[in-house]
Amino acid sequence: MANFFNTLFGSKFPNTEKYENEIKQLIEELERFNKIEESKDLNRYYELDTLVHSGDFELKVSKLKKERFKDTEAFHQFKKFKEHKRSSNVKKYNKLLSKGKTEEATELENSSEIKTYLELKAFVESKEFMDIKTEMNDKNRFKKSKEFQLIEEYKTLSKTEDVVWYLKTKDHNSFKEIDKWNMTFEDDFNGTKLDASKWITGYYWGKALMNDNYVQANEKQFFQDSNIELRDSCARIITKNQECAGKIWDPTLGFVPKQFDFTSGLISTGQSFRQQYGRFEAKIKYSHTAPVNHTFWLLAEKITPQVNILKTPDKDKNKIEAGNFWSNGQEINQRVEKLKIPGASDQFYIYSLEWTEDKMEWKINGVTVHTQTQNIPQTPMYVTLSSHLLNEPKAENLPVSMDIDWVRCYQLN
Repeated sequence: MANFFNTLFGSKFPNTEKYENEIKQLIEELERFNKIEESKDLNRYYELDTLVHSGDFELKVSKLKKERFKDTEAFHQFKKFKEHKRSSNVKKYNKLLSKGKTEEATELENSSEIKTYLELKAFVESKEFMDIKTEMNDKNRFKKSKEFQLIEEYKTLSKTEDVVWYLKTKDHNSFKEIDKWNMTFEDDFNGTKLDASKWITGYYWGKALMNDNYVQANEKQFFQDSNIELRDSCARIITKNQECAGKIWDPTLGFVPKQFDFTSGLISTGQSFRQQYGRFEAKIKYSHTAPVNHTFWLLAEKITPQVNILKTPDKDKNKIEAGNFWSNGQEINQRVEKLKIPGASDQFYIYSLEWTEDKMEWKINGVTVHTQTQNIPQTPMYVTLSSHLLNEPKAENLPVSMDIDWVRCYQLN
């Protein structure tokens, strides 16, 4: 998709609204394409397309257009009848009949010549013969044929809006990139409260072990449900000045009570959704205030692997971080890339990670901004969005927020 949108918008990040509308249009076109592909009209079009371009059908149409009565077997039989009628024996036979000498005429009927004549006479005087003659002499014969009707049906179908669009689209459809993905998770936050079947509001192990929240010892904020709001079809995580009691995790002492001066929020799919490989994306806007870190990240069962799809650094409001963290024994390693994103603060962008067995590719509005091909995670991970304080901010700089318009995850078909 990056190549397509780089072509569409150029090398800079496309406008988020324009990019999202293009995606929506492509999805709608894909749905239309698939619907037409299964339609009776398209199936009939292909059936007729095969038929009318077959050699047998084309030969039949050619005969219908060119062949006349004189070209038929019926006409050949008619000529034979006229020839027999002119023979002396047939003339004699007809003369006897005309004079009422039936007995004498009957005696002649045993001859092969008279028998043939009578058979031909019966045929040329039959309804079958008259129907053939009438049909073959009809100037509109082809237009009255089944073949003409099939050709007209084919022409009509080939001009319908759906078939024309489908045939034009199928050889160079631009939604092949979309079609290869199957959505596995989605939340557009249109409700009045957070969907508890999808999200927990704290670190996974706190909810799993004690059904409560905690934070790491170096964090200055505590997570509270009240710091998560659903407004204007967005989930908003608010970081603010607020005293509260909470817990920290101390590697030696375990969960330890602590008083906090700041609160924030976290949402996670740790108990509902995990996935190994695929595409993970969210539409996010945040207000920047150092040292608040807004983060869209993936976690697994342990502290590593960890993948930051988006993390706001402490100081520069026009930069973000994209990174991967992994362990080699006891040592935690990382590869983090700082990326300059003009207007990243206070503007919606769509942040994505495409993750395969041997590659991770970070994208913003469909444009690739970072790639890694080493130390790729090989375990299912879950989605987390949160705002953190690792240093104390100036009180007057709070509150700040991160708005999440939607979250979507996909797997390759």
